[in-house]
Amino acid sequence: MNTIFLLWTIFWLLRITIEDIRSFTIPNRFTLAILLAAPFLSAAPVSMRLLAAALPFCLVPFLGMGDVKLYSALGFCLGPAPLLRIACGSLLAGGLYAAALLVLRKAKKKDRIAFGPFIAASAAVILLMPYFASTEAMWAISRSMLAV
Repeated sequence: MNTIFLLWTIFWLLRITIEDIRSFTIPNRFTLAILLAAPFLSAAPVSMRLLAAALPFCLVPFLGMGDVKLYSALGFCLGPAPLLRIACGSLLAGGLYAAALLVLRKAKKKDRIAFGPFIAASAAVILLMPYFASTEAMWAISRSMLAV
């Protein structure tokens, strides 16, 4: 994985987080910027990356289109296995956050939350994990924690 393109992707994930919190939208140009790094982030075959890019469109009834397009871009950049890890992490974190808001009566069932930050944070964890898991044992533990 090329470090420059990794940093490029992290930068755009941060921009997506800020914009989604501010306006509940993820601009297409931000998602397209992530797609520019696709050839440099994954060694997965293009056919698998195309499959991973198509899978998120099953979530259209449940998420906003910006979230679906972000999942799709990440799937094309990284492939299906990392996309599933990102989806599990973001859905778990976003669900816990929403549950906490409901329990604390800070939100109602019909209120919206910005989900892009949870996708971006999960993607950043998956992208940066090899850099922080310096020993083989730590890498095995971190992979098992995110195993799908």
